[in-house]
Order: sequence, then structure tokens, then C-alpha cells
Amino acid sequence: MSEKTCAVVVTYNRLELLKECLAALLGQSTAVAHVVVINNNSNDGTTEYLAQLNDARVLIHNLTENLGGAGGFSFGLDKAVSETTDDYFWLMDDDTIVDQHCNQALLMTAEKLDDQFGFLAANVRWTDGTPSNVPIPAPEWPMRLAEGLVEISVSTFVAFFVSRANVVKVGLPLAEFFIWQDDVEYCLRVGKLGPSYLVDQAIAIHKSASKPGTFLVQNDVLARVPRYFYQFRNNMYITRHYQGKKAVRKMVRVNLIDTIRVFVKAKDHRFQRAGAELRGTLKGLTFEPAVKYVNKS
Repeated sequence: MSEKTCAVVVTYNRLELLKECLAALLGQSTAVAHVVVINNNSNDGTTEYLAQLNDARVLIHNLTENLGGAGGFSFGLDKAVSETTDDYFWLMDDDTIVDQHCNQALLMTAEKLDDQFGFLAANVRWTDGTPSNVPIPAPEWPMRLAEGLVEISVSTFVAFFVSRANVVKVGLPLAEFFIWQDDVEYCLRVGKLGPSYLVDQAIAIHKSASKPGTFLVQNDVLARVPRYFYQFRNNMYITRHYQGKKAVRKMVRVNLIDTIRVFVKAKDHRFQRAGAELRGTLKGLTFEPAVKYVNKS
């Protein structure tokens, strides 16, 4: 197994988690060849910490502005392709802590599949051990259960594993998404190239502050409410491009009804909460970022 993995880590103001994430990556039983770190203009000492690292595998990019998760992954994947000759790219946020044998499990699966796959996803757990970032299963999901593989259609950028060849074919994640759903769109794009799988033995812990999916625009903390504009906008883009006009009309109706519900039931700041959903929905009807491609294979 001579293939090489390059991890791409996007970080913003979570220094202690970044340290843990990098320690897990650099301590893999089957070593990673490189770790590309995209520092999204952190101001918590991350830049200084990265400057004192003494490991040639770590390739650091300190940005002068926060590009969001989507922009960070797009930038980082572009750099991973151009600055390394590695065969696979492994995307994750700084709060992803991979098991010691995670890279080995993913590489072995890629070898077993003879690279005939769209992407691979880790078996992700939250801090309490319960499933987290659970992928959407494909219609044929049980067919390879005996091999420890579950066929999936959508996963997240929490230990997301993709080949160089597939990145060259489909291009980069959409940086303009800024945050949320960029991974969903990329899964759908890469998934067109072949079946994709959750790998049972590739364990990762997602140390997010709250379990994904437990907060909604009507009850999240006020500081996070503006982010929901991106969620609704990006979901509308995905619906337009992957589900068709009928699904778009349905989503518009559902979101408009939900906007009213949010306004009625929100615990506070009703105009801000309902407005984020409404503005995102409407903007998503015309939002049209262009896919960018890498040049080196």
C-alpha cells in the first residue's frame, strides 16, 4: 500500500482543538504524507502556534481574511493538489479527531475498491459516543455490509476522503457557499463518479460544541442566526441543481410557510430569525457560483 494521503484541515479560533486534531493526524498508524492547514485568519494564537511547528509534513497557509469553511476547503484542496503529489485528500475541520488507524482503514478500502468510488466517509461519533454527521444512505446501502461498508449518497467534511483523480475531474468545493452545505453539494458532485461508502472501521470523533442538527434558526443563539441565511440559500442552490423544478417549487412553499412558523414560535428576535430564512430562500433562486477546477493531475 504505497498510496499517500494529504489531510486538509480548516481552522478558525479553536487552537486547543487544532492541536488535538493535528496530533491525531500526525500520529496515524499509517502515516499521512502531508497536512495542509488553512488558518482562516484566527486571532487566538493559532498563527503563532503553527509558526513553531517543526514537521515538514505540515504545510501552513495563514489567510488574511476568514473565507468560511467552504472557502477554506476550496482553497486548501487547491493547495493540496498543487503543492503535493499525494493520491488522496482527507478533509476535516479542526474539531475532527481521527482514530489512530483511520487513515489505514480508508486506504485499505480504497485499495479494495481499486479506486472505483466517488468518496469515502469516516464512521463519525460525537463526544458522547453516539453517531454524528450521519450520512444519507444510498438505495443500495446494505449490499456491502459484510465488508464493513455502507453505500451512501451524502456525507460531511468530517474526515471526508477523495482521490486526486476525482478532484481533478469535478473541481473544487464551492467557496461562495461560505458555510454550510458545501460538503453536501460536493458529495453530490463527486458521487456521480461512482458509489460512495461509509467505512465502518474508520472512526472519527467530532468534537463540535453541540451535536450537529440539534439547533434550528428559531432556537439557536442570536450570534449564530445570520449563518442560517447561508443554509437556506445553499440548500436552494442544491435543490435547483440536483432535484429539478418541481422540488424547487416545493421547497419555496415549505420555506415560506416555515418562515411564518419561525416568526410565530421563535423565542426572541423574530424578525432576524425569520428574515434569515426568507432572505436565504429568495437569494438561492438566483445564486450561481461557478465551479473552479485545478490544473495539476
